[in-house]
Order: sequence, then C-alpha cells, then structure tokens
Amino acid sequence: MPIQHIAEAADWERALDTGLYDRSTRGASIAKVGFLHASAGPRQVALVLDAVYADVTEPLVLLTMHEETLHGAGLRVVLEPGVPADPRGEWFPHVYGGPIPVGAVAGVEQIDRPQPRVEQNRVVTGSTTGVPTNVSASVPAGEESAENAAASSLIEAHLSRAIDLAASNAATNGGPFGALVVSADGQVFQGTNRVTATHDPTAHAEVEAIRSAGLGLGTFDLSGAVLYASCEPCPMCLGAALWSRITRVVFAADRHDAAAAGFDDAAFYEYFEAPGRRDAMPVVHHPTDRAAAPFEAWRGNESRTAY
Repeated sequence: MPIQHIAEAADWERALDTGLYDRSTRGASIAKVGFLHASAGPRQVALVLDAVYADVTEPLVLLTMHEETLHGAGLRVVLEPGVPADPRGEWFPHVYGGPIPVGAVAGVEQIDRPQPRVEQNRVVTGSTTGVPTNVSASVPAGEESAENAAASSLIEAHLSRAIDLAASNAATNGGPFGALVVSADGQVFQGTNRVTATHDPTAHAEVEAIRSAGLGLGTFDLSGAVLYASCEPCPMCLGAALWSRITRVVFAADRHDAAAAGFDDAAFYEYFEAPGRRDAMPVVHHPTDRAAAPFEAWRGNESRTAY
C-alpha cells in the first residue's frame, strides 16, 4: 500500500543531508509524537492539507513510501484513527519504529496550493509516485473507492491471517475460529479457539489473543489495539474486548455464518437482546447483608491497582 506524507520542504532537505527524516506532523518530531503521521491516497492527503496545513505558507512536498519497503527497514505501519478519541472517524496509516531512512522514500513531489482560501482544490504536481495530477477534497466516487481499498489493505491482511488461523485450527480438531490483537505500535498477538483442547469454555480465539497480548505487552490495558476476528465475536468475547479497552473490533464472517455451522452465537446475542429469551438461563439477584464487603475491602486497600 502506498504511504504518503506531507513534509515541509526544508525538513526534507535536512533529511537528505542526515539520511533520516525525523518529522511527524507540521514540524513535530517523530520522537515526540511517537510515529510518522501519513495518508493513504489523495483524498486523505487533501483532508490533511485542509485540516493541518491550510495556514502554512512554507513550501511543502509529498513523500511517497511503500509498506513493504518500510517493513524491510524495521518500521511498522498501523492503521489508526486520526483522532484517537473518535475511533469512528477517519483512519490513517501511522508509521512506528523511529525516523524514516531517506532510501525508503520512493518519490518526492512538490505540493502546489491555490492562493485564495476559498478555492477548495489542492493540487499535487509531478508523476513520480503515480498520484493523479489534481488532488481535490471532492474525489470522484470511483477514485474514492480505490483509495478506500488501499487504506483497507492492512485490515484485509489481518483478517486473512485470522481466517488462516481458524481454518488451520479446524483442520486439526480445534474450533474454526482465529483472532489477532494488533497493538497500537503494530505488535501482533494471535489466538485460536481452544475450547475442546483445554476443556475451557471461555478459551475462544478472541479471548486467547487478548490474553496473549496482555502477557506479551505486560499490561491489562490494550488501549489503541485492534481485535481482528475470523468471525463476529460472541457477547463474551465482546465483553473481554471492552474490559481490555481495545479500541476497535473487525470481523469477517458473522453470527449467522456461525449458526449455520452449528454454533450458538446468534442465540447468545438473542439472550441479551430479547428479554423473552432470559428463561434459557435465569440470572437472579439475591441480596445479602455482606454483599458489599468485597467492595469495601477494595476501597480500603490504598495499594490497589485500578482497572
């Protein structure tokens, strides 16, 4: 997937001297921000120009890199929300792992912007990266679809891996479910359904992946991570994702596909969604005098770790 980054021309000139490009967004360093902010396609480039660089008068250039080259340089590309507090908003590729080697940049183009602020088009000149000559915030539907396809390539790759894990597990007498947790810095932790192997009804692929991520990262807080699952997570797995503070869940097959294969996911969803189904497993509130004792002990423990 082409990864594009807007840089101030002066910063890029300095990078040519040092061999490393170390800026993230609008002059802020990668060391300070934690990653290189980039874009996937001309529509996102136009969005960033409007939102971040509208009042910048210094010359700008567009750097184009390729995901495979970045990986070869020891860097990781992670698709994340442009606004962390709004995971439903626009997602952008972020590059983790440190400064970008100049040799990893496949093309550099001058960005020409219109003078009047009321003119909405942003024009990128040059042809070294295959970016169309005119880049506008209003992109034709066909072109926007192509950009969205490029931006979703990371998602498709992770889902494909989860599906491969599920199929392999099913072929060796495991459950047909696989999952990945991809941390905010691009580390990948995987899990498969091990219910029958461990006699543990909670050993779903998503839970196993979350457990692996927690152990591997040394934390129970997986904020910024994304859970990719071969099939729509059941309510238990969604609860585990919520408790682990995972930012987003992406799945391939849905609960109806699982039901067609003989799994109860759809029925479990109905248990929570349809009050009439609660008779399948009654849940009874039976207050006692000491019901609050554990919480009192919790509040009284000043060395407790909140979660």
